[in-house]
Amino acid sequence: MNRLNPLNDFLFKKLFGDENDNELLIGLLNAILKIDIVNITIENEKLNRFKKEEKLGVLDIKAKMTNGEKINIEVQLLNQKNMIPRTLFYWSKLFVEDFESGCLYRELKKTVTINILGFKLEELRNESFHSTYKIGEARSKNNLTDLLEIHFIEFPKFEEITYDLNNPLHCWLLFLKEDLPESILKEVLMMDVISKAEEKLTMLSADPETRKEYERRARALSDERSRLEDARESGIEKGIEKGILSVIKGLILKGMTLDEAAKLTPYSAEELSRMINEVEK
Repeated sequence: MNRLNPLNDFLFKKLFGDENDNELLIGLLNAILKIDIVNITIENEKLNRFKKEEKLGVLDIKAKMTNGEKINIEVQLLNQKNMIPRTLFYWSKLFVEDFESGCLYRELKKTVTINILGFKLEELRNESFHSTYKIGEARSKNNLTDLLEIHFIEFPKFEEITYDLNNPLHCWLLFLKEDLPESILKEVLMMDVISKAEEKLTMLSADPETRKEYERRARALSDERSRLEDARESGIEKGIEKGILSVIKGLILKGMTLDEAAKLTPYSAEELSRMINEVEK
């Protein structure tokens, strides 16, 4: 039986989003946040089969600590160029989720968002694989409040560093790798909680219904990745065409004929004429 990819967000939620098996999520969160969570309540959201129109809906895990602080953790493998504002939007929704008219502002609880990313964020190009953001004063860097905390874990950056098996977060991220060599996996499984996670992963990998939904999600992600790549290439092509037309129009204004200008491009005179007419409509 092939070991399924734990970073498939459907499978990730099956692994870590089970209220009856919350020690796995506690172990992962303790490694990320460097705290000592003893107990946590996972918001019980039923994992329904994906509808066609909702095939790429957000599959996150929401949890609450005994002191009322809230945590949201999500795997995002596709770079849709909106991660920062999207993160703030979802953080803000979770922050005020339980706040009702008549409540006191001081009753609002710390809310932590954790994003595990399958890509590098351009905005974080100078940061390490795990970056943490709070609200601080621009010059002194003094922290305004602990109510907001946002974590980004960029998997491609982690794969570029030398891992440390004495670092719990490194061990968890190695466990989450799809193609982890057997020798390294055995070392990682020396941590009891990760060993339990691997046992659960093996059980899920053997379940036909889980594999079916896993593959459905993987196809949806693959389709969306292709769509984003096509859109990117189309945008590049349009940009190139726009640049060529700008140069050609300048040459024509200087007295060059369209036939002469066409010889400097991959297009015929007729194609250039059509493109220029379409732009000027």
